[in-house]
Parts: sequence; structure tokens; C-alpha cells
Amino acid sequence: MKNKWVYLIFLIMVIAALAIYFSNHNGTIKKELRDFAVEDTASISKIFMVDKENIQVTLDRKEAGRWMVNNKYFARPDAVKVLLETIASVDVKEPVGNKALSNVIKQLATHSVKVEIYKGSECIKVYYVGGATQDQTGTYMVLENSSVPFIIQKPGFAGYLTGRYFTDETTWRDVSVFLYSFNDIASVSVKTSASPEKSYTVVNEGNNSFNLLEHQNKSLNGFDIQTVKEYIACFKKVRCEEYLNTFSKQRLDSLLKTQPLGTLSVTNRKGEVNMLKLYFRPNFSQALDDDGKVLPYDPDAMYGLLPGDKQVIVCQYFVFDPLMKDISYFFKKTPS
Repeated sequence: MKNKWVYLIFLIMVIAALAIYFSNHNGTIKKELRDFAVEDTASISKIFMVDKENIQVTLDRKEAGRWMVNNKYFARPDAVKVLLETIASVDVKEPVGNKALSNVIKQLATHSVKVEIYKGSECIKVYYVGGATQDQTGTYMVLENSSVPFIIQKPGFAGYLTGRYFTDETTWRDVSVFLYSFNDIASVSVKTSASPEKSYTVVNEGNNSFNLLEHQNKSLNGFDIQTVKEYIACFKKVRCEEYLNTFSKQRLDSLLKTQPLGTLSVTNRKGEVNMLKLYFRPNFSQALDDDGKVLPYDPDAMYGLLPGDKQVIVCQYFVFDPLMKDISYFFKKTPS
């Protein structure tokens, strides 16, 4: 019975689309059937997207122009920028041809992403994004409550737009692990598992005043203030390579049983702590050392663990090594 209803709805959509198509074939298609763009993206407060597998994502504009993913994570600025630019400039290239019409409607009914665009609490635009045209230069889309699909393009862009409307939460998540202004940082703590005596805490007391605590929280004198300032400034924008959303519970449990290489903790002025634990990563690529022997661990990247949500990430050494200095780094070297 369910299949019969699906077939009936599909058949009605095809008949309605054909009727509208032929009635407008020699004339102008109504503006409300082809009006996809929202040019004033600065007024957009929320974008909701859901695919046919019911995987959904909500992007909300917050203070200072930042966007949140499902009210849990900051969104990737680059992805948000591309999506907004697309929403603002999508344009009708042409109606779907008669021969392809039936297949396109079926595709949009079964494999598409529903996009809802809001201004404040008002939903101002809803449309469905389908797949690419055969020549990969257009995208099939249809407005809600319309049975007339179109081939959509973005002027100046030679390609299709489907990939810009993705619904995976992790892919939308900003890869910034640490994102702080200098004055917002109250302290940075580094704990090294192999050599605890090299652990420390750098304290930003404000008014160009700083403190350096050794591993037992004893204040030290003689550290170089400029070196401390430059170190704190390193946390302005620190990004991981990727989030490993396919990391199984078994692998996570195994990782948690191993000793971390070290732990980085940043505390802001509100007392909120952002912690990252770093672990060796297996040498999947079988990289060799200078003697031609396989290295025991990946020489380019580590695993990182964000304890808050037990999210495993990939951290490149060249990004995170400058943050894992030992305590001697903050003292000027005496020339020999």
C-alpha cells in the first residue's frame, strides 16, 4: 500500500510538472517558481538542512557573526562563507528538458537535500537540492510547493553545487582546537607524561604582567617575558587536521588505556578550561627512518583527544610541537 501511494504521488507530480512545463514552454515561467536566491545573506539567522536519510544539520548565526552547528560546535567559517555565497547567487540556467523531466522529479523526490532559510524566526525560503546534470555544470533544484524543477548555476562557477549543501555535523564543525585572543587567555598549562618536571603553567595576569609556575605550582623568576608573550599568542588560531568520526568505541577505549604524550589546557577569563590530550598515532603509511627501518609511530601527526565529547582528532606535529615546549624554553640561554 505504501509503495502504491508513493507511486501515485510521483505520478501526480510528473503530470503537474508536464502541464506547467508545456504551458510555460513558449512563455515566461512565473518568478515565484524560479526565485531561489536570497541576496541579503546578512539578514539570514538560521539555515536548516535535512537529507532523505533524515540526517539533519542546523546552522545558527551567533554573536560576532560566528555560526554554530546544532548549537554544539562552532561551524567552519570557510564552509559557511561558501554556502552563503551560493545562497546569494544561485540562478536559473534553464528549465529541465522534457526528456529528463520525469527522471529529475523522481531523483528530487528520493535523493535530495531540503534547505530552509530563516530571517529571525521567519522561514523565508525553502527548496530542494538534487544531483548534478550530466555535464556536471548544473544542479537540479526545485522550490517547495512547486513541481517545476530547474537546472541551477552559480554565475562564474563552472560546476555543480550539491556538495555545498551537506548535512554531516562533523564535517561542518570548525577544525580550530584553540581560538583565543591574547587578552582572553588566563593561563596555559602543559603536562608532559615522560618528564613531569618539564611541565609548567604560564599565567597571564593582565596589565603586561605574567607568571611562570613549575610542575609543583611554584613560581619561578628569571623567565623571559617576551618569550612568554609570544607563546601565549600562539593560541590565537590552532587547527587540527581532521575529526575522526569513524573512530570506534573499541579503538577509543584502547587509546584511553595508553599514556598520553602530554596534555594542553587553556583557561579563559571566565574560568572555562579547554583541554587536549595528545597520543602517538600508528605508522599507517609505514614511513621509514634514515636507516631504512619502519618507524614505530607516525612521524607527521598524532592523535588528539578532546575529553569534553571524547572526540578524536588528527594533530600535525608542525602545528602542535610549538605549543608543547618544555619549561627551559622560557629562560634565556647563556652564550657559551
